[in-house]
Amino acid sequence: MKKLSMLSGLIIVGLLLNSYKNDFLEMNSQNTELPKMDLHFHLNYEGQSLANAALVYEKASTLSKERGVIFGIAEEFVNDNIKINDSLILDRITLAKKNSLYLALQVSRRDWLNIFSKEILKKVDYILADAMIFPDKDGRMMRIWVPNTQLGDPQEFMELYVAHNLKVLAEPINIWANPTYLPDALKSRYDELWTNARMKSLIDAAIKNNVAIEINSTFKIPNAKFVKMAKAAGAHFTFGSNTHGLGAGDITWSINMAKECGLTKDDFFIPKRKL
Repeated sequence: MKKLSMLSGLIIVGLLLNSYKNDFLEMNSQNTELPKMDLHFHLNYEGQSLANAALVYEKASTLSKERGVIFGIAEEFVNDNIKINDSLILDRITLAKKNSLYLALQVSRRDWLNIFSKEILKKVDYILADAMIFPDKDGRMMRIWVPNTQLGDPQEFMELYVAHNLKVLAEPINIWANPTYLPDALKSRYDELWTNARMKSLIDAAIKNNVAIEINSTFKIPNAKFVKMAKAAGAHFTFGSNTHGLGAGDITWSINMAKECGLTKDDFFIPKRKL
């Protein structure tokens, strides 16, 4: 009888331990699972035709399902007319909801708050911005992704660039896109030009304003040092391909970078709206 009692006890203990192990593994799996979301995806369609947009949104939705990656469509409207911009956004919001997509507004003009109504800006799922258009020391506007852009002295360029990034990060945006991007002429000097002090200043600004940092698969930025520094400081992140057209959803590099840096799903910005 004693042996039977002991055996029953061992079985119960074993079952409890096994249950605890399964609960732990499930919890650990949930914590380490990374969000399969490409929140920086541009659609290509002619003009601002709603009919053209509807067709491309449907194709994007189909591609999203095929690839098992949730898409956030980044729309850019630069018309000076608030009513026109508001109308365009409302139309795209309807299309995004119909097709189980997120709708984002990407802003490149620094006066963007003046070309949309406050009510409409509250309706988009999120707002993202990069810092790739800004004036040089003489006031000439630079578009730093354009080949052969005159950059001047690299260190002076970086001081201007970091200062502009800080301005962008102080705006009411949700995602900092293309972070630490460098023009082709300076890419080989990434580690030299992105000093600890420069990285820290931008990471601190992003955290202060609750702006998530994009891990970009196309440009393969930022590097692991930056991501680890940002995670340690308490930053949040997103995945983005910055792909134009229907080649979106390849966020493999971003996922691998996140894993290398020990990120979990708790480190990520997730849009509030349920798809």
